[in-house]
Amino acid sequence: MGTHRKYCAPRSVSYPLQVIDVFADIYGEYIYKKRSRPNTDSNKPAVLLLTSGHLGDALTLSYLFPFIKEQLPGCVIDVVAGSWCDPILINNPYIRKIIHLNHALTNRSRKSSPAKWQEHIRTTRSAIRELQKESYTVSIDIRFSSAPMHFLLPFIQVGKTIGFGSRGLGGWLDHEYFLPDTEFHHLDVITALLKPASVNVNLSSIKPYFSFPEKARETLAGKLGPETQPAKRIALICPESGSPGHFLPDAFWLELARRILSETDCRLIVCGQLAATKELAAKMQAEMPLYATDILDTVNTLTLYELAALASKAAVAVTIDSLPAHLCSALCPTVSYFNHGEGVQFFPINGHPVLLFHNHEKSRYVDFVRKDFTRSYVTAFDDTVINDSMTWIRQIVAEDVKH
Repeated sequence: MGTHRKYCAPRSVSYPLQVIDVFADIYGEYIYKKRSRPNTDSNKPAVLLLTSGHLGDALTLSYLFPFIKEQLPGCVIDVVAGSWCDPILINNPYIRKIIHLNHALTNRSRKSSPAKWQEHIRTTRSAIRELQKESYTVSIDIRFSSAPMHFLLPFIQVGKTIGFGSRGLGGWLDHEYFLPDTEFHHLDVITALLKPASVNVNLSSIKPYFSFPEKARETLAGKLGPETQPAKRIALICPESGSPGHFLPDAFWLELARRILSETDCRLIVCGQLAATKELAAKMQAEMPLYATDILDTVNTLTLYELAALASKAAVAVTIDSLPAHLCSALCPTVSYFNHGEGVQFFPINGHPVLLFHNHEKSRYVDFVRKDFTRSYVTAFDDTVINDSMTWIRQIVAEDVKH
């Protein structure tokens, strides 16, 4: 009670959190932490994981499921997440149950703010009803920056509660964590949460994966059509991000596309959802008429599963700081440009060789140890970056030819 906390929030938010936490700590100390703990089956631990984040958060969280299953034999895993995470989670073989809670603060839909809060309240009520059907050995909320779901804890039966106190209600946690003062990878701090649950994970040992229906390969082939039948390798271009500040100019992509087409035997497949990306694909075809038939525009036509199927057969992918950066680096060799992002905090966990360029000064000398992961700090995304990218891409494509 009266704990000094490091809030992950601006002063306008942290000051109200301090006031709320005075009362939350009193409730936690004298009431909640004296609750009756459920008698769960030690041979079948029930693990509840909570995240109000988005697709990328759900994807990287899923990388930890195999460790939980291996180190807690017989356990079941339930996940509370926004319905928008279903494409990542619904086919995951490690999950028993997905429970939807669409947190208003992380809801990116075009609904009005009042509509988002109505949905928040409705899904909170339905989530509580579903959670009250179970008794959990441990709950772990992975959110540290905004919108944790600690408010659910008084309504459910759980033996041990773990999470971050950096956004309030930390007094209700049996194991309360805070962020380090130095730069960090988000999975490093999340894996720390697993230790009180007797699960130990090293960042370098994580093997990324993504489960998607095999039928996605069939539907992908139908959408790509006969143009992809000639024996040419595939290079993906994914130039979009959820944050416009991460985008690179069209001139950069046009030059890189020209170099890939002229220096490798790859055809380009341009992926994304925005009208601007469709315009970029049209520019590529117009400005490179000799290669126009080798540039395929799939903007706003592929599902996430089809993108995964496409990445799994690509010789190389090129992305910026986005979900495709994480997805592609798990499934194929990937070049990624992290422009004005969070740096090492969200570097992708790779399952294939990755070359990453970033301009995050604070991440310049921070350790990030992954096999076949090469990173380079740059002050500009210019011709030098394109040249270095092409040296790497040519080598990767040449190795793909050998295989």
